[in-house]
Amino acid sequence: MGTADSSKTGGSDLELSGRVVVVSPHLDDAVMSLGGTIAKAVKSGARVEVLTVFGYLPGSKVPAGPWDTQSGFKTEGEAAVARRKEDLRACRELRAEPRWFSFGAEPYERRGTPDQIWSAVDAVITGADLALLPGYPLVHPDHAELTQLLLQRGVSARAVALYAEQPYLFQHRRKSSRPAVAEVLQPLVGDSLAWRRIAADSACRKVKLRAVSAYQSQLRQLGLGFFGLRRLLWHEAGHGGEAVARLSASSPTESR
Repeated sequence: MGTADSSKTGGSDLELSGRVVVVSPHLDDAVMSLGGTIAKAVKSGARVEVLTVFGYLPGSKVPAGPWDTQSGFKTEGEAAVARRKEDLRACRELRAEPRWFSFGAEPYERRGTPDQIWSAVDAVITGADLALLPGYPLVHPDHAELTQLLLQRGVSARAVALYAEQPYLFQHRRKSSRPAVAEVLQPLVGDSLAWRRIAADSACRKVKLRAVSAYQSQLRQLGLGFFGLRRLLWHEAGHGGEAVARLSASSPTESR
């Protein structure tokens, strides 16, 4: 696997302006990964939408899966309602607009074919100035499946970029603190990407802290209690900020 240059900070070639759509596999991924970037973009006048794809089905009586059981929920529907409320609070902190689909996350029924999932996501992304997709390390199967689908089919945004996922990147820091190319994406994007760090000021970092703290049902299981969350944010700031990589004009996303 080729490594990528993630040492550059601040001067990303991404335009965080106009309409920005951050695609979030689950009800926390976008904020945990890009909360500082979202806060910075909104502060600069951008309109940011956080689109959660596998947002569960409110009202579902399906017994909760292992993760949601450990989070204190009895059914998929109970998890959906509680976690959407958390996501709403987090997005309000960032002044971003949350949007939720009811496709099922693993291990629940997906309730949608790949065609239906792609079509729904692309309909939201269409016309956006920038779409941000999860890109590394893609260790969760839902994350990998979603990004592969969107890159294979293409999305209708003016610019498309990948983002490094938290807390997964932080958890893998002993192997490397630098994003690279997830193995599952190499056939689609090649073996190297120009990752850039987007530095957020202290005010935006504080906003991210408040936003991520909204996900109370998830933090303990993710190892992000009081000290764990602050260590993640300190580590992130110490390495220059959140990591993104713009896809080239020749990538599948822009060759439809």
